[in-house]
Order: sequence, then C-alpha cells, then structure tokens
Amino acid sequence: MDLISQLPESIVHGILCYCPPAELVRMSVLSKTWFRLTASFPHLDFTIYKFKSRESFFKYVEYTTSRFCHQKVTAYTLRLITDLREPAELDIVNRCLELLLQNGVYDLVINVINLSESPSASAKYRLPNILLSVSALTSLTIHGCDLPSSFMVEALKFKSLTRLKLENIHIDDEVITYLTTSCPLLQILRVFYCHGLKRFCVYGHHQHLRSVSIQYNTPFERIDIEAPNLSSLSIKDDYGRGPPQMNLASCEKTKKRVLL
Repeated sequence: MDLISQLPESIVHGILCYCPPAELVRMSVLSKTWFRLTASFPHLDFTIYKFKSRESFFKYVEYTTSRFCHQKVTAYTLRLITDLREPAELDIVNRCLELLLQNGVYDLVINVINLSESPSASAKYRLPNILLSVSALTSLTIHGCDLPSSFMVEALKFKSLTRLKLENIHIDDEVITYLTTSCPLLQILRVFYCHGLKRFCVYGHHQHLRSVSIQYNTPFERIDIEAPNLSSLSIKDDYGRGPPQMNLASCEKTKKRVLL
C-alpha cells in the first residue's frame, strides 16, 4: 500500500523537496494521486546543471510548467538558472516564465544568460514585462539579466516584497530610488556588481528597510540612505578604494557598519 500519498498534501510536498527533478517525473506517472501531488508541488527548481542533458532540462521545464499552471495555484518558489543557446530554448523559457508569473510566485530567483542570438558571454536575457505585475512576490533575486523593457514606465506592483537582490545587471542611479519608493515593505536590499550605478540613493525615510549590502568593482560616487530603522550596512569595494561620500544622518539605529 502507498502510505506516503495518503499523507496531507503539505507533508507530501515537504518530502518532495528532497527529490531530484527526474524522480518527480517518474512519480507523476505512478497513479492519478501522484500525478496530482507532483503537479501541484509549489517549489519549482529549473536549474540546468542538475540535468544530464539540455534536452531533458527543457522538456522538464515545459512538462512541469504545463501541469503546474493547470492547477492554477501560486508557486512558493521558482528558481530558473540556465543559459540559452538556441532560439527554441529562448522561446520555451519566455513562454513558461510568463505562464508561471501569471499564476503568481512568492520567491523568485532568476539567472539566465542568453546566447541564442550572440555567442558573447555578456549577452543578457530580457525579463518579461509581466514580472512587474506579480504582486505576490516577497523575495526577488535577479542575476545577469536586463530589467523589463517597461520598467519605470508601467507601475511597479511589488507591494509585498521584503527581500531584493540585484547582481551583475546594468542599472542607473534612478533605479534604486524607484525600487525602494515602490516597495514600501522592503527590509533587505543587496546590490552586487551592478554596472552603471554610481549613486545609491534611498529617499523618503523608508521605515521598513533593515539591511543594505553594496559590493562593487567600478568607481562609486555617493551613498545617501534615509532609513531610520536601518540596523546593518555593508559596503565593499573590491579594489579597496574605501567608501564613497555618504549621508546616513537619518540612520540612527545602524549598529553594524562594514566599510571595506
């Protein structure tokens, strides 16, 4: 008798967190019950390095996305880490990511390198505009991608976002100000190696911001932070040039400062 499938769905999903993707696919064909349990599994891990071949990875992305979206539930976590070498792979990622974002996601990690149009390692994947409308997001990590084309044009709906990490993306000085103004519940902000950023400005006396980390390897001009409840600030220049000009007058509760 299959005792595991008789457990509450939340417990079964907790067990499935320890199963590799290939096992989830095998389980899905055991019975109707297991098909439903694996289809509604809300932790989606699309990391290409965990697969034996590119073909099996992209088939898994399509198969899992189709079944999960049919359930019309919000993903707890979505991790998408891959490179794209063919236009067909780009099409699969675009289509599946949009479907999943339409359903909603709480915790999103995305690191996609687009080599389908250029062999250059600096090629960037453009995030879809629908990302800006995912109001359920509480945690967002973007690595090596370009922001949506309508960013700072369409209204940003990250009203529940508490954690944000931006790494190796090109942004200008206005992006940080716009993000922190549009994310009123933001508590943790990490900005690493974001080229084009020379001034880090958080205005409006952001009440919820607790921790800020900035790491860079290109010259930085100024850091202005208005966050009265900020408790931790870390600033690191890889070339040891020391911290730039700073205005932290309103950050009265900052107990931990690491300036390298």
